[in-house]
Amino acid sequence: MEIVPFCDEFLAEGAALFIEQLKRLRQQVPHLPDRMTNPDQVTENLAHLISHSAGVAALDRGKLVGYLGWYLVDNFRDTDRRAAYCPEWAHSADDSAKAAIYRALYRAASEQWRGCQTHAITVLAHDQEGVKTWFWNGFGLTVVDAVRPMTPLERPVHPDFAVRKASRDDIEMLMAIEREHWQHYTQPPILMVGSGADDAAAFAAFLEQPANSVWLALCNGATASYMRFEESSFGAASIVESEHTIAITGAFTRPEHRGKGAAVALLDAALRGYAARGFTICSVDFESFNPEAAAFWMKYFEPVCFSMLRVPEISEW
Repeated sequence: MEIVPFCDEFLAEGAALFIEQLKRLRQQVPHLPDRMTNPDQVTENLAHLISHSAGVAALDRGKLVGYLGWYLVDNFRDTDRRAAYCPEWAHSADDSAKAAIYRALYRAASEQWRGCQTHAITVLAHDQEGVKTWFWNGFGLTVVDAVRPMTPLERPVHPDFAVRKASRDDIEMLMAIEREHWQHYTQPPILMVGSGADDAAAFAAFLEQPANSVWLALCNGATASYMRFEESSFGAASIVESEHTIAITGAFTRPEHRGKGAAVALLDAALRGYAARGFTICSVDFESFNPEAAAFWMKYFEPVCFSMLRVPEISEW
């Protein structure tokens, strides 16, 4: 096996390798958008990547059998760390020797990741051999991308809750519960860097966008739970994106109201609302180490991507 720089001559073959894997995933999750099965789209993504960053390719007797491309990202996940990140479409390997190909690619790529305190990659969820290979290279699960069709849940609303869509009059309530949401991320066992919640102006601008919405579950007039929707989620996998996809980009239920069906009622109401507007797919991305999120989303959504990362003990050399 020969490892060489990934360049223009490998774009079409690389796109074909990835699309073959994605089509297998779509056989298991048929409602997954087909946008990234278009060779032109994947080739465009790969061309952009190598024009702004770099990649490596694995050749077997001159034939491309794998590739791995990456972006260098400062302040990765709102930390002070620099990361080398490989999106789901920026790598693939032939099934004939997948583990060996990925090991060789990672060895070559990591040589170029000097100064990166984090190595990260997103893998198609059905690719058990790929997931296992990166696990054995020291990577652990961090984020799950998942989808579901826009079919309603057919779950009755608990009598304690009133569910409705938020308006500009609710911005103070939205700000308050979103602050609690971000504070929740900083607590054990999640221990994430807490990004700032939206202020009043940001929420007002958010609600003005036609596809955006926030749904509220109220208990005696006070906010018990909220769920936020928009056309795309920053940092989510590319394979979930389409003109018919609506993304969940925030959700939180106050502790005293958990286990009573507030989040289920919000999701059901939003699915019905967006289905009536012609949306067919709902996506969500969540941290696997967030116990409340993992327990809830995995009941109603099908995983399509696993994002994994490694924090090397020595990253400066």
